[in-house]
Formats: sequence, C-alpha cells, structure tokens
Amino acid sequence: MAVSTEKYREDIEELYSSGLGRSRIVKTLNQRYGESPHPANISKAILRWGIKRENTFSDVLDDSGFIPPDNWNYGWLKTKDASIFIKNIGVDQKEIISDYVDAIKEAINNTEWSITVKQTSYDNLFVPCIFDLHLGKLAWGEETGEDYDTKIAVARFRVALTDLIEKAKGYKIERILFPVGNDIYNSDRAKPFPQTTAGTPQMDDLRWQKLFRMGIQLITEAVIQLSKLAPVDVKMVYSNHDHERVFYLGETLSAVFNNHPTVNVDNSPKMRKYYQWGECLIGLTHGHNDKSNNLPLVMAQEAKEMWGSTFYREWLLGHLHHRKQYTTDTAKDYRGVNVRYITSPSAPDAWHSERSFVGAIKGAEGFIYNKKEGIIGIVIHNIK
Repeated sequence: MAVSTEKYREDIEELYSSGLGRSRIVKTLNQRYGESPHPANISKAILRWGIKRENTFSDVLDDSGFIPPDNWNYGWLKTKDASIFIKNIGVDQKEIISDYVDAIKEAINNTEWSITVKQTSYDNLFVPCIFDLHLGKLAWGEETGEDYDTKIAVARFRVALTDLIEKAKGYKIERILFPVGNDIYNSDRAKPFPQTTAGTPQMDDLRWQKLFRMGIQLITEAVIQLSKLAPVDVKMVYSNHDHERVFYLGETLSAVFNNHPTVNVDNSPKMRKYYQWGECLIGLTHGHNDKSNNLPLVMAQEAKEMWGSTFYREWLLGHLHHRKQYTTDTAKDYRGVNVRYITSPSAPDAWHSERSFVGAIKGAEGFIYNKKEGIIGIVIHNIK
C-alpha cells in the first residue's frame, strides 16, 4: 500500500524548505517513521503544494539524488532544467596525480624489459638534442615555403635520432643524457582553439588527445632506442608552447620506465635542470624566460656544489630555432660558461613566415662530453 504524502506533509514541507531533495527526504522519513512516500509522489506533492526555494542550483542538485562518496573528485549533472559541473575542492589535485601515476606504475610494474646494456667505462656522455619539434604544427607550403605537419615532424624526429646515434657511436658512449620537452608539442590548451601555455593561438593538424598520445609513443620509442646503446637519464625541460603537456608527458614516462634497469626519468617541476658528468656541468632550460648573459651566475647560484666540483660548464637551450653560441667573459669569480642555442627540425609556420623568421638550417645536434676533457665531439643532423 502506498504511503500518503498528505500524512507527512508537514515533515516534507519542513525538510524541503531546509534544503533537502526528495532522495534525502525519503531517507529522513524512513529514519523517523520507518516508512516514506515514493520519491516521485513527493516531487508531485511539492509541485502541487506550490513550495518554492530560492536556490535553483540546490534544487536541481538535491532533487537529482546526487549523493557522492567522501573521496569523489568531480561530477557532471545534466537534467532538463540545468547542466551542472561539480568539482570537489576538498580533494588535493596532487593526490589525484599521484594516484594516477601509481596506478600506471602498478599496471606495468611486472613488465620485464628484455634490454641488456653492456656496462662500459669510456667516460663519454652523449647528449642528443632534438629541440622544438612542435608536434602538431601545421604549415602550408604555398604560404610558408615548406609543408609541415605531424607526419613530417614524427619522420624528422626518428631520422634525426637515428642519425645522431650512428654518428656518436664512434665515441664509445658510457651514458646518455636525453633532454625531453623544449616545445615537443605545438600547443598546450585545446579549447576553444589550440593555444600555447600563455594563450597564443596555434594552427594544429590533429586533435590534442591524439597528439599527446603520439608524443608519448615517439619519446618512448626514442628512450628504448637510446637505452640499447647505454643507460639513459631523461630530463624533462618545460617550455613556452607546451609547459603543462610536457609535465604530463614526464609523469607518463616516469610510470612507463619505472622498473627499467637502465632508464631514469627526472620530471621535477624546476624550470632549469642541471647534470654533472665528471668535471662537466650541463644546464638545461628552454630559454624563453632567460637572458643568456644571466645564465652563468644563475648556474653558480642554483648548482653550487656541482659548480664547485666542475671545470667545464655549458647551457643547452632551444626556443630560437637556430644555432647560436655565447661564451661569457672569463672573470675572477667564475670561468667561462658556454650558452648554446640548438637548432630545430621544425619548419616555419605562417606567423614566422610573415615576420621573415625563415632561412635557419633545420636539424638536430648531439654533444659528447668526456669526464675529464669536457666537450670532445659534436654530431650534427641537417635537414635540407
């Protein structure tokens, strides 16, 4: 037998006016009396009695019966009257990211890597630099003088890496430092249109989800390829076109190579990263926020211990899409520091073409550092 709404009218009016929706009214009535009218009948009765509440948002949310668990992250409630996106601000986003990464690590933790690297002691470090790939950039040859899209970018990256590896093999490599990032993606934001991290509009040729997956696949393949030559230290370098996506890429790579025997991924959020190889100190940053003449003293301040135990010091930067090198004047407080800007395999887009930023030789570069002698070799891949 159906329970009459009139029997509990006073309770229903009180509970509804206090802000409860029909689901919670039913729950409260059951707690009080051991019975309750059907939720649909309560809704009809409230409409029939003409009871109104000022807060439409609360009405829709409560009447939906949306009662999430304590650890919920977000939800999207859609009814004929409203579409509400609800976010739980009490949930720590760092915990969400950490849980996501831990889940990936757990899923692949049993992966058995079949890669065996012969341990050597040649004292040589190889640093392949394929900067400013701008994966996703779309350039139309009739407008810019050269076509460029995702397929071209991927092909150029793979050919460049293979060429640099072949040219570096003669130096008998003991370890590899692989900088990843430096505008590997052309954009960071997707809506309402592709944009850089700062919001500058971009022309991309694929959906952002597909581009992100392609970047993961490309860099994963590259790390595995390099790891067959020597142990690899990956350093994520944040940039102006894709700051956030580079971080997400780094978190994914950290999970993928979590239990790899010879691969280490550094995805710390610092904009400038440092690496010591014997008496060599290498600084990595994209270059969009830094003046070259300030970088030597920045290095001395941020990497004091490494600075004090090294003799050869260099910065490797991207951003400018062409080769450029500065050498600081020798001073009594510090020895000379080289600041190198690395070329790019990317073609100019419409914006660069309109402003005559064209003509730079495209390609990639690799550097070989000896623990005691400093830089002893440079390998170059040029694109005609």
